[in-house]
Amino acid sequence: MSEESKESKQEWEKEKSPEVIIIETGLKAPFAPNKIKWRAADFRGKKSSALLYLDARDVMDRLDEVVGINNWHTEYTDLENRCVCKLSVRYDNDFDWVSKSDLGTQSTFEGDKGMYSDALKRAAVQHGIGRYLYDDSILGSKRFPLEDKKFTKEANEMIMTEVATHYRLFTNQKAVMLNTLFKSAMTYETIMEYYEENKSLVKELKKEDAVAAKAVGDSFKQWAKALKGMENNG
Repeated sequence: MSEESKESKQEWEKEKSPEVIIIETGLKAPFAPNKIKWRAADFRGKKSSALLYLDARDVMDRLDEVVGINNWHTEYTDLENRCVCKLSVRYDNDFDWVSKSDLGTQSTFEGDKGMYSDALKRAAVQHGIGRYLYDDSILGSKRFPLEDKKFTKEANEMIMTEVATHYRLFTNQKAVMLNTLFKSAMTYETIMEYYEENKSLVKELKKEDAVAAKAVGDSFKQWAKALKGMENNG
């Protein structure tokens, strides 16, 4: 990012009203684990990685809940076997509508209906809705067992456990604080200092909520490894 772009972004952040920040936070908030769906995404032998996604109705519900039914609308443009959804959201009555677009493709199972749903969900990601589901930290590079090209019962239970564990990062206040602190570190030395300074809080979290503690621990290890790798390569 250029220095000019950084300055523009900083100025925009300064100009945001509390209402806009609240709406952005609401749109980007994680969905309850029972709202998350998944499908096999990369068949290799008897295992596959999983692609997490949302139902289009849950996306609509999130928009209704956060900005209200009168403050968002969609426009669709049909293309050959594809369509573009332009999702416009009014973040603040004092500002213009913010429009973001993305492309949807025909679904194997639902055809045109799936295409429009796909376009809406993709456009919603541009506004931050469900964007975190594309974060590799949720399932990492894990692969899950298949049977007749579908996930086994064991695989579905494993995926749900991973999704639920990740969700606890956002519902336990100590987990939120620790994870935010660790992710703010820009060097390996700094993140290790943060860990040493907050050992007592980490221990408290482990006693109170083992699942949330595991989520924080996994996130910490991944970011620490990434920072160390960047420094070694630099």
